Amino acid sequence: MALIGLAAVLTGGAGRAPGPQDPPRVGVPGCADDVPVRASRELIRFESRGRPVRAYLYTPGGEANGRGVVMLHGGTGFEMNSILFDAHAIQLASRGYRVILPAYFDAAAPDRSRPAATARAWRQAALDAAGQLAGRGVPAGEVALWGYSRGAGVGLDASTAEGSGIRSAVLAAGAGSVEESLAGRGLAVLLLHARRDEAVPVRATLALAEDLREAGAAVQTAELPFTGHQYDLPTWCDVFARTRGFLEGRTEAGHGPA
Repeated sequence: MALIGLAAVLTGGAGRAPGPQDPPRVGVPGCADDVPVRASRELIRFESRGRPVRAYLYTPGGEANGRGVVMLHGGTGFEMNSILFDAHAIQLASRGYRVILPAYFDAAAPDRSRPAATARAWRQAALDAAGQLAGRGVPAGEVALWGYSRGAGVGLDASTAEGSGIRSAVLAAGAGSVEESLAGRGLAVLLLHARRDEAVPVRATLALAEDLREAGAAVQTAELPFTGHQYDLPTWCDVFARTRGFLEGRTEAGHGPA
C-alpha cells in the first residue's frame, strides 16, 4: 500500500480550492470543519505479547493538547482501514491529539477456531498501543480507545478490562457484552450507530448501551443519519466531529449522558 513506510511532515490549509498545478492535499478528508494540516505520520513497531505490531503514529506539529487516541480498525484490516482513516487521524493530530493506529491483527490473525485466544491478543495489542502513547507524554487516563465495527469490539474488550486504566471509549457500529463491574472506574463511552445497519443491528448496539450502564459506565448514544454499515464521507465527518465533542467533554452527541 502507498502509505506503508511513509514518514512525513504534512502541512497545508483548508478552505481553498486546489489549482491545476497544486499537488494532492494529503491528510485533508474533505470535511467542512477541516483545520490546516499540521502533523506528522510515521510507521512504527511495538511489541505485544512477544509479537511485533505495526502502527501508524500521528504527532501534532503544533502544541499537543495532552490527549491521545488509539484508533482500532475494522474487519477489513490495517492496510485498507489505514487508508480510510488516515486523513481523519491527521486531522485529530492537527488539533493536538497524539494518535496511534495499530495493526492489531499482527498480534493474532483472525481465527474462528480460537476466538477467546484471538480476542485476548487483540485486547492486549490495543492496550499496548495505548501504552505507546502514554510513553510519549499522554497521561494514561487521557488515552481514549476509538473503534469501528470489529475494532469497536476490541475497544470494548480493552476499555472494560480490569486494570486497563482507560476512561474514554468511542465505539462506532459496535456490539458485545460486559462481564466486569465498571463501578467506580469513571469509564465514559460514546456509542454511534446508523439508522439501520445490515452487519451490526442497531438493537445490538442499544443492548450494549444498557449493558454498559448496568455495569457502571456513563454512556452516550447517537444515531447517525445514514443507512448501512460502510459509512460515506459525510457520515465519517459526522463520526469524527462527535468523537471530538465527546473527548472534549461536550454533550451534544446523541441522547446525552446516562
